[in-house]
Amino acid sequence: MVDKSTRAIRILAEDTEVIIGIFVAVKRTGCFPPAPFLNEFLEQGHDPCDQDGRMDSWEPFSLSSEEYQTVLLWWLSQYPGAIVEGLGAVNWSDWTSEMLSFER
Repeated sequence: MVDKSTRAIRILAEDTEVIIGIFVAVKRTGCFPPAPFLNEFLEQGHDPCDQDGRMDSWEPFSLSSEEYQTVLLWWLSQYPGAIVEGLGAVNWSDWTSEMLSFER
């Protein structure tokens, strides 16, 4: 069985390649979600932005703190200079809205 960090990395990597995947915008803005918000995304089992269904859904899951750190380190290796930023949001939906208008 694949560990959860590896599953999350595969999902995020695939999502960055989907035309309208939310993580396309995340990599563009350089703002990565804090653990609670990433877990909300992973717990959905699909990317709601992928309205064309180009990406497979997944079994919903969440990451522990250690697993999140593994995913974050992978993200930073792919996108140096990215930052973890809550943007004053209270949930994933709010975070995505704020992230889409985020500028450094």
